[in-house]
Amino acid sequence: MSSVNTDGLPPEMQARIAQIIEGAKQKTMQAYAQAPQEVPVAPQPEPEPAPPPAAPKPPNLMDHTIALRQEVAAMSQQVAAIGQVTEAVGQAVGQLYAMFQSQTTPTDQGATYSQAFQEQVTEDDY
Repeated sequence: MSSVNTDGLPPEMQARIAQIIEGAKQKTMQAYAQAPQEVPVAPQPEPEPAPPPAAPKPPNLMDHTIALRQEVAAMSQQVAAIGQVTEAVGQAVGQLYAMFQSQTTPTDQGATYSQAFQEQVTEDDY
């Protein structure tokens, strides 16, 4: 047993504490003498419940400033990405326009197709 510092206590309390400690020692010795093959097992203390999480502190001006800077940085990246997409679409449209512009002779097959269809149709079909 560990020694208990009872110097500041009244003599009656010191005597009572000494008596309790002595009684506990005797009970331990008797239990050990009766069953030496068994090792006394100390009771396991119950785990203490986790303390409740601390309440979140309200954000201060610096927290707001940092959050706004992060949002501005994210938005500037998005604007840059939109600019790149717009440029790529413009390039693709320009290439398509140049491809069709390079045809110098107009190809109007509509009139010839219509005429060929008219020749195939006979009055007997109606």
